[in-house]
Amino acid sequence: FTRLRVSTTTAAMSTTQMKPMLAKLLQKGANARRVKYPDPFPIWKIVRGDKVQVISGKEKGKQGTIVKVYRKEQKVLIQSLNLVKKHVSARGPNQPGSIITKEAPIHVSNVSLVDPVQGVPTKVKWAFLEDGTKVRISKKSGAIVPKPEILLKRRHERPVGTLDKDTAPDVAQRVTVSQRDAALHEALKRLTINGDKIPAPTTKQ
Repeated sequence: FTRLRVSTTTAAMSTTQMKPMLAKLLQKGANARRVKYPDPFPIWKIVRGDKVQVISGKEKGKQGTIVKVYRKEQKVLIQSLNLVKKHVSARGPNQPGSIITKEAPIHVSNVSLVDPVQGVPTKVKWAFLEDGTKVRISKKSGAIVPKPEILLKRRHERPVGTLDKDTAPDVAQRVTVSQRDAALHEALKRLTINGDKIPAPTTKQ
């Protein structure tokens, strides 16, 4: 890669005033720094934990469960599908370099939800139940495609029980404000209850 030096005079010129080769190189470098993401979908019908089938590509016809959703890139990660090999460099004498196999993301347009009744790929539409719940309806069988139970669970469980840094119940209920501080607080509240400012102290002449 050859670094291109551009003078201040050249930078002030428009691309039409430059030589064609120089203008092309500058335009190519400007476009390379910009990462353009596609417009995000307003509403996603595929979520983490759904069972989907690949409808295009080398994994066409295979079914799997979605592990992760990349909404900004409009891609999904399916468990045990679209496997690629990745070279991992060594990180020390105890961690030599190796080749690992991992899943690669697939564009969301190449997958389709699986009908819960017929087990085939289907399109879905939104509908509302009598109680107002918004659900996904399969266009193949008309059955409800339920949301995965994994969405109801937290990714990182909160600790349960009393830990070393937790405040004991008797300490939390203990009154730590002295009577003098409480009386001063009430006096300040009475002085400012109507929005009146506390008068400044006056000195005797």
